[in-house]
Amino acid sequence: MAAPATKVDVKNINDKPDKMSKTLVENSSTLVQLIEEMREIRKSQQFLSDQYEEMKKHLHYVDEEVKTLHIENQDLKDQVCKLEAESGQMQEDINNLKQYGGRECLAFQGLSWEESKNTDQLVIGVSKLLQVDLSAKDISVSHRLSQASESNWQPTIIARFCSRRIRDSVINNRHQLRAHNKDHPKARLFINESLTKTNCCRFNQ
Repeated sequence: MAAPATKVDVKNINDKPDKMSKTLVENSSTLVQLIEEMREIRKSQQFLSDQYEEMKKHLHYVDEEVKTLHIENQDLKDQVCKLEAESGQMQEDINNLKQYGGRECLAFQGLSWEESKNTDQLVIGVSKLLQVDLSAKDISVSHRLSQASESNWQPTIIARFCSRRIRDSVINNRHQLRAHNKDHPKARLFINESLTKTNCCRFNQ
């Protein structure tokens, strides 16, 4: 047979609903707080997800721009190569025209500077050493190159002849200068083709 309930037991029984209610209230408050925190977490996750998608779109845009710039850059490189080739061909054509324009010219090197004689007279004097009959009317024009463009102190004389025949007779007999150069080693004379600066550099390579 069970013992009769005491006042303490009755008090404990009466206090249980209050304790449970208090516990439920506390748990409910905690649950509400957890729900709010979850909502904030979801908001943060959504924000990060939106930012990530935005970055993906931006990176895709940048990638497309890079591809476009790469294509444009390659096109520009091709154009530059084409222009360089055309420029090189134009320079070669100009050089050839200059060389063709000087086909009646010869370069006389080693002639000393004589104020009493003009360049035509000096060229005629060399022609006598070659045993070539030459007069002033056979020379269209002659002049000395500027001393700054010459490696030696005797500026070269460029002479343009009135005909190819006269010009060829001079250069074909330049071997006659060997005797003069042998007898005058300090005043040697030379006759060469009148080359453009480009062709002269090529010849000296």
